[in-house]
Amino acid sequence: MEAVSLVHVDVIFFDLDGTLIFHEPDSMDVIVRFCATIGQPLTREQERVGRRVRHEYFVDPVIRDRIAGLSTDEFWHHFNRHLLEAMGVEGDLDLLANRVTAQFDDVELTYHIPDEVWHTLDGLRSRGYPLGLLTNRQDVPRFHELLDTLDLRRHFDLTLSSGEVGQPKPHPAIFYAALNRLGATAGRCIYVGDNYWADVIGAVRAGLRPILIDPLGLFPEAECVVL
Repeated sequence: MEAVSLVHVDVIFFDLDGTLIFHEPDSMDVIVRFCATIGQPLTREQERVGRRVRHEYFVDPVIRDRIAGLSTDEFWHHFNRHLLEAMGVEGDLDLLANRVTAQFDDVELTYHIPDEVWHTLDGLRSRGYPLGLLTNRQDVPRFHELLDTLDLRRHFDLTLSSGEVGQPKPHPAIFYAALNRLGATAGRCIYVGDNYWADVIGAVRAGLRPILIDPLGLFPEAECVVL
């Protein structure tokens, strides 16, 4: 792992989901179990492809155009069908997508923050670094509700969602808005996230230094610091 220099850093920005907070059950784990029940257990490579596609799906401009205006049920059907196809699952994909979607009907997500996240945030705050939080969450009230429920807000000088800005990462608008509000210089800021396409590419476009959290090695193409 490349050493991370925090010399001459104005602000350290973080992504939210998959970087600071996590939920149980993990949606990919649910899909892996489903594929096993239909007699098509996923190989390690298929699961890796699925996890990559899951990251890419929400920021791909072509897909975003296709899903614009879909109802919630239609959206999840499209998402699950796209994922099954990408992983090479065989059969009636429309039917299978409906069955996968039904797996989540009674699932209640439980969010948690790992101890190492708290230690990292507390350590950076104690050393005097301003911290910002930038997320692609569109539901602004739900975003702020989560911050309060998880007691995250107190760690940050700025929290900002794409729903408040009108453009999701990797569009640089949310980065520019955050820099402007904190009076920070892009080249002196770090952005930490877990999605190569949204976080690394978005940060680079806006002139920030990206750090990618990639414990599963999903993004070998990332030309940045990888944790």
